[in-house]
Amino acid sequence: MSFSDNAFGVERKGWGQAMRMRKIVKTSAAALMIACMGGNAWAAAATASGCARPADLNALRTAAMQQRLMVAALSCGESQSYNQFVRSYQPELQASDKNLQTYFRRVNGKTGTADYHAYKTRMANSSSMAVINDMTGYCASAKASFEQAFNAKPALTVFTSAQTIDQRFVPCPIQTASTAGDTAKKAPVAPRTRPAQKPVPALGGGVAKK
Repeated sequence: MSFSDNAFGVERKGWGQAMRMRKIVKTSAAALMIACMGGNAWAAAATASGCARPADLNALRTAAMQQRLMVAALSCGESQSYNQFVRSYQPELQASDKNLQTYFRRVNGKTGTADYHAYKTRMANSSSMAVINDMTGYCASAKASFEQAFNAKPALTVFTSAQTIDQRFVPCPIQTASTAGDTAKKAPVAPRTRPAQKPVPALGGGVAKK
C-alpha cells in the first residue's frame, strides 16, 4: 500500500507505488540528511525571536508526534491505525495545527508560513532517518503509541507530552503574582545619600532637581 499525506490523513494509492516509497525510505539517507540541514531555517527563527508559550510547545510536540506516526503508516504497515488516530483526534489535531502556524508567524511574520512547513518537513525527515537506522524498533515504538492512544484514550496534550522537541524552542517564563512581586522588589532603587556636608560653591551651574 502507498499513501499520500493530506492535511491530517493518508490515502491508499496502490501496491506498486508503496513499494517504491519503501525503497526510497530505505536508500535515501544522504538525501534526507541534506534536507535536514536545509531545514535549519525554522530553528534559527526560533532562536532569534520569542519564546514558546505552553500552547506553542504542545503544538510543536503534536506536530512531531503526528509526523512520527505518519511515517509509521508508510513504513510499518500502520495505515489503518494512523487513520483511526486521525479520526479520533481530528478536532484537537486541527486546533493544534492552527496554533503551530500562529506560533511561527508570531516569531517571524515574513517567514512564518515557510518555517511552519519546514518544521513539519524536518520532523518527517527525522522520523524517516530513524526508520532507516532501526525499522524494527521504530515500528514497535509506533505500534505501542497507537495502542496507548486507542486503549487509554488520553487527551492529545497528554498523549504527546513525552514527545521531545528541539532545545532551541525555549519555553516562556511563567509569570505569577509571586514572581511579579519579586520583580518589583528587585527594581532599581535610588542610591542612599550621605549625610549632609558643609556647602561647597557649585562650579559651572547648579544641578537639576530630580
